[in-house]
Amino acid sequence: MTPAAPQRTLLVIDDDIAICQMLADLASTFGYQTDIACTPEEIDSLVGRGHDLVMLDLSLGETDGMRVMRVLGERQPGANLVLLTGAGVSVLSGAKRVAELSGFNVVGACSKPTSITELEAVLQPRDESSVLAVDATQHDLEAQVMAALDTGSFHLVYQPIVNLQTDQVTGAEALVRLNAPGMERLSPEVWVPMIERAGRTSDLLDVVFRLAAHDRATALALQTLHTISVNVSVLDLADTNLPERAEAALGVAASPRAWTLEITESAEVERLVDALDVLVRLRLKGFGLSMDDFGSGASTLARLRELPFTSMKADRRYMQTNFDDPHHTTSMLRAAVELGAAMGLKVVAEGVETTEELNMARGVGCDLAQGYLIGRPVRAESFGVLVAAWYLNATHA
Repeated sequence: MTPAAPQRTLLVIDDDIAICQMLADLASTFGYQTDIACTPEEIDSLVGRGHDLVMLDLSLGETDGMRVMRVLGERQPGANLVLLTGAGVSVLSGAKRVAELSGFNVVGACSKPTSITELEAVLQPRDESSVLAVDATQHDLEAQVMAALDTGSFHLVYQPIVNLQTDQVTGAEALVRLNAPGMERLSPEVWVPMIERAGRTSDLLDVVFRLAAHDRATALALQTLHTISVNVSVLDLADTNLPERAEAALGVAASPRAWTLEITESAEVERLVDALDVLVRLRLKGFGLSMDDFGSGASTLARLRELPFTSMKADRRYMQTNFDDPHHTTSMLRAAVELGAAMGLKVVAEGVETTEELNMARGVGCDLAQGYLIGRPVRAESFGVLVAAWYLNATHA
């Protein structure tokens, strides 16, 4: 009998006991046993005890997170670290760079208030064996993912997108999930890179196209949407047959004009001429094109200028309020909106989780919004109920 994976351990370092307890409660849903350090004495006692993950606030009242980071580096070199701060993006970026140069494995760097989405992402175990509750090697896990790809063991969930002028749900993003037994909780952040490394993103995209077309043809709530977005890896832009593949697969359920392809830039475009050729032909067929996560990674102004996008998604970080200078946050989002408008693009505010964030997105002129406030991703058959709940809440807001 294969022994169960040992329970993972988390150390939360924050001078606010309420935040510590909230993080501990959330972490417990991911199987963590959590220690809390709020005072200098507790910090000194617990730092360096070999926790699997350390979440560190940079502002700790009587001490500061940078000093604690230095001690942690001495006692537990290479620790897995998540940085938290309400001091602003520039401070967070600087601290992250220090941590990386000091040899830490920086799992996440989050501005306060931190969204549940971000916290879930950093708490998602990177050790796949703990997710699968077996002592599986990386090779074994990759073999299971490839087997799931061979059998098409995936399903889609849909997250609603709201028009901010009308509050109507006019779109949805299709997100792929594993269906394989025992692997349902495995984050796409873990297994999608495996498929990319194996050179099989095209196979995954074919599965997603097929599932999206089937769901749209069978779920009335999806049929009434103006558009459904499907994620396409930048690696797939090397396939000059992509426009024909997309038209053949998705066109059976709805016109290309009712689909948007979101380009996720997990890697640089290797041959710009091929990518541009593919994207222009997709536009000629009527597909919408969206730059995902503008403001992060390779999603840059240069890409907006070079490629024929019809919309852009403002990265979640644009929505995060800097408590010391909330005007700065609004100004950053407004600048992204003005850039999009100048280039003739619709702007989608991603990661909207509070009414304040929704109002900010509407106030600066975002066209659309998406996030947990509006609705969490659900299966196609549940999408109509989710939309009805949004309209009920919006009416009584």
